[in-house]
Amino acid sequence: MQRFILIAGTLACIALYLLTTSTDSTSTLSGHFWTIVTFCALLILAMCGVILRYIYLIIRYKNHRVFGSQITRRLSLMFTLVAVLPGLFLLSVSVKFISHNIKTWFGNDTKEALERSLTLSKSAVDVAVQQSSIDAEQIRADLMVMMAQHGDVQQVFRSEKGSKFSQLAVWDMQRMKPISERNPYQLNTPELDNNMLRELGEKHQLSSAESLNSILYASGWLLLPPQTGEQYALFFRQPIPDKVAKDAELIESARSKYAELVFAQKGLQTFFIITLVLAALLAILLALVTALYFAQRFVEPILSLANGARSVAQGDFSRRIPVTRRDELGRLADLFNHMTEQLSIAKDADEMHRIQQDAARHYLELVLESLSSGVITLDAIGSLKTYNHRAAEILDVSLGDLLGKSLNDWASDSPQHAILSDALLNLLASEHTDQAVEIAYAGLDETRILLGKAVRLPEENGSGIVLVFDNITTLVVAQKEAAWGEVAKRLAHEIRNPLTPIQLSAERLAWKLQGKLNSADEQILIKSTDTIIKQVAALKEMVEAFRNYARAPSLKMVEIDLNSLTEEVLVLYENHACKFVAELSKMPLLLKADSTAMRQVLHNLFKNAAEAAASDALPTVNVRTQKHGNVITLTVRNNGKSFSKQMLQNAFEPYITDKPSGTGLGLPVVKRIIEDHNGSISLSNQESGGACVTLEFNTESNNHA
Repeated sequence: MQRFILIAGTLACIALYLLTTSTDSTSTLSGHFWTIVTFCALLILAMCGVILRYIYLIIRYKNHRVFGSQITRRLSLMFTLVAVLPGLFLLSVSVKFISHNIKTWFGNDTKEALERSLTLSKSAVDVAVQQSSIDAEQIRADLMVMMAQHGDVQQVFRSEKGSKFSQLAVWDMQRMKPISERNPYQLNTPELDNNMLRELGEKHQLSSAESLNSILYASGWLLLPPQTGEQYALFFRQPIPDKVAKDAELIESARSKYAELVFAQKGLQTFFIITLVLAALLAILLALVTALYFAQRFVEPILSLANGARSVAQGDFSRRIPVTRRDELGRLADLFNHMTEQLSIAKDADEMHRIQQDAARHYLELVLESLSSGVITLDAIGSLKTYNHRAAEILDVSLGDLLGKSLNDWASDSPQHAILSDALLNLLASEHTDQAVEIAYAGLDETRILLGKAVRLPEENGSGIVLVFDNITTLVVAQKEAAWGEVAKRLAHEIRNPLTPIQLSAERLAWKLQGKLNSADEQILIKSTDTIIKQVAALKEMVEAFRNYARAPSLKMVEIDLNSLTEEVLVLYENHACKFVAELSKMPLLLKADSTAMRQVLHNLFKNAAEAAASDALPTVNVRTQKHGNVITLTVRNNGKSFSKQMLQNAFEPYITDKPSGTGLGLPVVKRIIEDHNGSISLSNQESGGACVTLEFNTESNNHA
């Protein structure tokens, strides 16, 4: 835009110079007046386009509520008034002045003065012409004498009187040609029309003033007396005195110009007004464009500062404002850049400190996440601050929803949260003891044994309490299993020894007394001995279960197809009162296992499921096998009876059962066999009713077993 203003200003100055020059009628550019006017109009249109663009931008910024549009609009309006009003005032005054002055140029006084001057000039010329005529009369008198004497006419022409004339000639009026002539300056031949001949015949003389070769001459004709029937006339030309001629020429030229001006009065006034209007428009528009440009340029540093302040408010301290001026606004921009630089340095330092804190926190989180123990941090008022992933796994509760909530308020969320709150409160009680405490925690699927300790943080670390705990259920269960195994081994040994003699004694007693007692006593004997034999068999079965639980069987791992093994076991239940529905995988499910142990597992699960389904009118057991990736799953579902809550939590502990005649050793034995095969077992209840047992085997870990 700055370049446009410079170019437009230069072209405007040139156009104004050419325009004013072309108004002069004597200038070589006067014929190109309208071309110059067209050029000025095009330049005016270009500047009007720029002004309209500025106005459009100002309106657009206003409608879009661009910051700084209001001050831009006010400055533009102020500069426009400053630039336009003086120009319009001068234009109106100048137009009035020109219109009035042109009229005064053509007033009556000027016209009368020119007319009188012209009259005086004509009078002076007429006097000069009369004087020439008087001098010519003397020449005619001499010619009459010379012609009467038949002398040489040239002598008269060469006389002192004749030398005063520039041209003398004797004309034959019949033949209209000179018979004798003196013309040293080679002036043109005079001409006589009919009117002049008639006037010469009447007055015998003619005289007038004429201009030849820019010299004013007094010329005329004088008739000579007839000579032998011939008519002759004297033609003379004599220069009018220079002073009189010049005055006459000047007055005549002034009168001619005045006449031209009078004739072109309206056009001249129009030209002057057009010239003045174009000059005023060029000046006003150029001033307006310049004013709008400087208004925009004046606001630009303020807008840059505003945009920079907005960036700083949004947290961007890298914004720098270019310093293009050395005034107060430039110094303000320099101070802003210095401020943003200091803020950027402070932000970088803060970011570095934050990164260090994040690194330390990340390191601490990695340490906490790598721990096998659960860690929970409470603030000074008992609200949850942090926890690691292992804590949520051990407690089997989502702790993310409890962040910022007080420990005492957890109980209102759900029964499980109430159990969690009581467990953690028991851990908090260990703050003032030196020993870790062991507590029972009822999870969603089983009861867990937790071992933990509460430690209070020092004041410089923000105060609060750290709870560290671990799930020792497996260890406790292993200890219980080892203890129960030892008890089972001793019981099996102590009980098995007297069972055989008791059974043999009962059988021998029945055999010895057979047929020796009356029928009533014999029936009592048979009934009693049968009871002893059946109870001994039951005791042997219980002892066998004790023995199986207590001993660690030697497994022979071979590759088997779980589908085939399941089908073989299900054949035994074809005629069972309970209906078995098999949904086996279409693909072979190969894994390394002890087929005998796995048969024992399947028999136990199918038998328990059938017994649980017996409470339903249509007892049904669904057996399903499938494989997802490297995991083989066997699911046994039954309708009818579901697991009790106590059973779900303690099902795999010895002697825990919800069957009246159960020993409580079936599921613990199954669990031990499944774990020996690197698998897992889980219990759940179906929403529609009935129990569900799921076995999972990872083929990768199973193949490496």
